[in-house]
Amino acid sequence: MPDEREILCGDWAWDAVLRELRHFPRKGKGHADEPDGVERLPSVRSVTWHRWSQPPMQAHTGGAPMPAGLSRVVAEYEGGGNLTVNELDRDCAGQIAEAIASAYGLEVQHEGAPTGRSGGNLPQRDEMGRLRATSGRSDVVLDEVMGEIRVSRRKRLLGREKRSYNTSEIRHLELTYETKGPQETFAVVAVIGPEEVRVPVASYTGFEGWADPAEWRDFTEDLARSLGVEARLEV
Repeated sequence: MPDEREILCGDWAWDAVLRELRHFPRKGKGHADEPDGVERLPSVRSVTWHRWSQPPMQAHTGGAPMPAGLSRVVAEYEGGGNLTVNELDRDCAGQIAEAIASAYGLEVQHEGAPTGRSGGNLPQRDEMGRLRATSGRSDVVLDEVMGEIRVSRRKRLLGREKRSYNTSEIRHLELTYETKGPQETFAVVAVIGPEEVRVPVASYTGFEGWADPAEWRDFTEDLARSLGVEARLEV
């Protein structure tokens, strides 16, 4: 049985001197004496940590469904080939990625789904050229022709509370990104007036790791230019 101090995380042991990753199967409350997988890494040129989500799927063996959140570490070798580690525990996957990258003086690259992100998730303007967005109980309309942002918020019991802002009051736009459970949300937020009221004017929510951040960066910059304000990109 390996010394538990040798375990990097989960069932993985990393030897920084030999640059060797070992996987030990579980046995009782600890680990088996011998690893069931050993990889001594040659020169590594990049380390990528993929994180993505998908609808829960039934396992081929008929067991418990596969979880929605998935994670994979890929170390690309200088001479070709790679090491691929599928690890559902994201904290552990992150530790593996950082350990390998650190051994070779590299930065971990963060990506979404291994098959690549896809575009086509931007909001579409209506027939009047307006952008519409929904955030919680609020519906937002950005009308550049009329030069205003209209916010209609549903009250908890009955009716709606309405508010409007001139687009000339917008100080800047921010592109934000967050994950909650298996979903990711891109949002373009207008920061308005000296009070810096934050109003989302465009957003997308879907399974993590599939939407293209570059597409949202371009969209935010184009919208900011159209409004004559600065774009701040957090993504």
